[in-house]
Amino acid sequence: MLPVEIQIEGRNVEILPEWREKIEAELAKMQKHTYERILHARVTIQGTGHHRLGNFEMTIVTTVPDRTITVTRQGEFVLPMIVDAFKALDRQLKEYSAVRQQKVKVHEEASQVGAVTKVFPEEDYGFIETPDGLEVYFHANAVQEGNFEKLAPGTRVEFAQEMGLKGPQATWVRVTE
Repeated sequence: MLPVEIQIEGRNVEILPEWREKIEAELAKMQKHTYERILHARVTIQGTGHHRLGNFEMTIVTTVPDRTITVTRQGEFVLPMIVDAFKALDRQLKEYSAVRQQKVKVHEEASQVGAVTKVFPEEDYGFIETPDGLEVYFHANAVQEGNFEKLAPGTRVEFAQEMGLKGPQATWVRVTE
């Protein structure tokens, strides 16, 4: 099954039938084993002739739900370049798919526990206190699953933090109760 819309174009080079077939085969193979539906794919092969990394440059621009993924490769020969570019695209699609499916593991050493101490719903932020007394800022956008409205002082949470401009801030917050 191919993406809804495919564009294959050549710049300063004519697209050979075997290149077109290989590109369509790679897209069909990718569509079969990726969780994300490829909505649009545009493949451009440009004959450069003077490029220090080869005579050709290939750009693949794919659109999947909520994201555009771009891969660029250069090379002397087009067919190996097509294979290399689609391998790179496959890696990026798998990473994006894992994030969308929430399969990316949270490293336990990076997460902490704490309790919400203050919430300012009208301004979309609040503070978490860690067991050692550190106060950590969080924004409503950091709260997973859209539970910001449910947060109240005393709510137990798990979170990860980084140093912000004004002190520690949570990069994500998840209610644990």
